[in-house]
Amino acid sequence: MYFFFDIDGTLTQPLTTEVPESTQEALRQLRQKGHFVALSTGRIQADAFAVAQSLGLSSAVSDGGECVTLDGHIEYHNGMPKETCALFLDRLDRELHPWAIAPENRRLRITWDDRYIRAVKDRYYETAVDPSLDYRKLPVIHKIFFACPPGTEKAVEFCGLPHVWLSNDTMLIEPTHKEKGIQYIMEKYGLSDDQIVVFGDGMNDRSMFQPQWMSIAMGNAKPALKERAKYVTARADEDGIWKACRHFGWI
Repeated sequence: MYFFFDIDGTLTQPLTTEVPESTQEALRQLRQKGHFVALSTGRIQADAFAVAQSLGLSSAVSDGGECVTLDGHIEYHNGMPKETCALFLDRLDRELHPWAIAPENRRLRITWDDRYIRAVKDRYYETAVDPSLDYRKLPVIHKIFFACPPGTEKAVEFCGLPHVWLSNDTMLIEPTHKEKGIQYIMEKYGLSDDQIVVFGDGMNDRSMFQPQWMSIAMGNAKPALKERAKYVTARADEDGIWKACRHFGWI
C-alpha cells in the first residue's frame, strides 16, 4: 500500500509540532512491512523534507501538490501562476493589505517594507525586508502571506487563488492540490486506486480525499472533511494513526 500523511494536526498533535510516539511507531511498522510512506503537505519542500527525514522518510508531496520528492530527489517543483500572483499583489497594495511572499525553497518570506511585520503576530517564517523587491521579476512565487483582520477577507478579491487562514490575522495563499502529487506518483509507479491511503485533518486535505482512494480523517478533523472520509479515526493526540493502521491490519 502507498500511504500519504498530512503533517499539521495529522502526524503532529493539534497546536503543537510534536509527533506522538504511537504515530512514530506506526510509521516505522508500516515501512518494516514494505509499505510506501510519504508526507502530503502544504509546506514548502525544504520544510516538508526536513520533517520527513526526522521521521525516517525520504519521500513527500509538498507545496500543496506542486512538488514531489521521491527517495530524496525532487521530481518537480512548481510555483503559483506568476501573472495571477502579480495581479493579486497589485490588488493587495491598492486595498492596503500588507503582504510578504516566499520566492525560495526555504522558510523565508520577503516584503518591501516593515508594514507586514508590524501588522501580524505570526513568526512561522523568517521575514526579510527588501525595498528593491519587484515581484513581477521573480522567477517563482511559492506562497503569499497577507495581513487580514477577521471579517475583512470578504472584501478581498482572490483572483481564483486558493487561500487558508494561517493565523487569526494572517491569510495564506498556497496551492491546495495534493492529489496532483499523488497522481504523479501513481503514474510513475503504475499504481491502482485501491493501493492509495490518505490521512488528513484540514480543508487543504480535501483534494486528496478522492472517492476512489482510502481516505481517513483524524478525530480532530474539520466536520466537512469527516463527511468526505471513508473512515474517521481518533484524534492525532489520542493515537489516531496507530489505531487506524491497527484497525485495517496494516500493522
